[in-house]
Amino acid sequence: MRILHTSDWHLAQTLKQVQRIDDQLQRVEQVLTICDERGVDLLVVAGDVVDETSPTKMPHLVNQLGELLRPRLERGLTAVFLAGNHDRAWIFPLLQGVGELFAGTGESARLHFSSRPELRIVRSSRGERLRLMLLPYPWPWNYSLEAVQGTTAAERRRQIAIAVQETVERLSAEAKAGDKIPTILAAHMLVTGVEVKHRELTEAEDVPVPQVALPNYPYVALGHVHQAQSIGGRPNWRYSGSVERIDFGEVGEAKSVVLVEIGKSELEALPEVIPVNPTELVAIEWRPGDDIEVTCSAVPDGAIAKLTIYLERGMSAQQIQSQARRLIGPRLLFPPTIEPLGAAGSRETGAPALDRLDWQEQVRLFVGTQLPDDEPLRERVLNAVEQLIAEEARA
Repeated sequence: MRILHTSDWHLAQTLKQVQRIDDQLQRVEQVLTICDERGVDLLVVAGDVVDETSPTKMPHLVNQLGELLRPRLERGLTAVFLAGNHDRAWIFPLLQGVGELFAGTGESARLHFSSRPELRIVRSSRGERLRLMLLPYPWPWNYSLEAVQGTTAAERRRQIAIAVQETVERLSAEAKAGDKIPTILAAHMLVTGVEVKHRELTEAEDVPVPQVALPNYPYVALGHVHQAQSIGGRPNWRYSGSVERIDFGEVGEAKSVVLVEIGKSELEALPEVIPVNPTELVAIEWRPGDDIEVTCSAVPDGAIAKLTIYLERGMSAQQIQSQARRLIGPRLLFPPTIEPLGAAGSRETGAPALDRLDWQEQVRLFVGTQLPDDEPLRERVLNAVEQLIAEEARA
């Protein structure tokens, strides 16, 4: 059976005010085209599928995703989606219900959304069978841990990790007692010893699961870490990584999916890493004396740009940022970062010199510095600030 492993689509995730859904669906289309071209039987999406939080916007997103999946499912592709830490609890039951309307139920189903640990048997259009051990992100309620006791966060995370290991042992025993068909593991979790750059993925704050706690199946398909990599010196244990660059911490990172072929009991060949083409993220800077048109010309078509404006005493960023928005358009992160310069043209340290900026810039800079980039409400607050500034300007 031929399997394509991917993860961390983060559909409907935004970058400040820039909507990413078109970029993300282009990557999904590319992933599904690879399925078409390589004769893939099973698509495994190992978590963090949907970032949408608005119930009113979900129907449109489901329709867009369904339009991409439907012709592939009709041709015999099976798609299995695993819940990650960004997938809200109410979304996967909704998606599963929608999927069953046009993809069937039971072993013959071509579409499945898994939000609980389980074993699932899938069948290719040629009748080949494969068992999946599916492990969603280790929220306590996913692993029958109704109450997590402990005086510290570290102790609570330790209890969750133990519950995950007990679940793995139980499912492994069930798989061993079942039909003699190959089994692979798909999980959305942080495995100990993996190097990650994103601050949310640290062993001190996440729920790391020891490598030795996972079964050594022919293939282990992991999600949660955005950087594609094998782990533990095993080429058949892999994080596929995200298919899009999620933020400017991923500038320049290659993105890919993994093609795996499973025979009667083992891999037919080493997993093949297939590149995809993520959106470019470009950081640009403007300093006094620079031509803003030349600065903005460094941004390729389709890229998302982040602008930093360096200001000397008495200067305003308003004209520069207005020109940048006109030249780059809605793909420019807004507001730009404002950095004051010292008398010698060097960046000043310490508190921002708000008195050197006009009142609009003071408001934008103050609010922007109060909200971290990963604050869920940042986009809404900044948009509200822009509306208030516009209303005040019209008054």
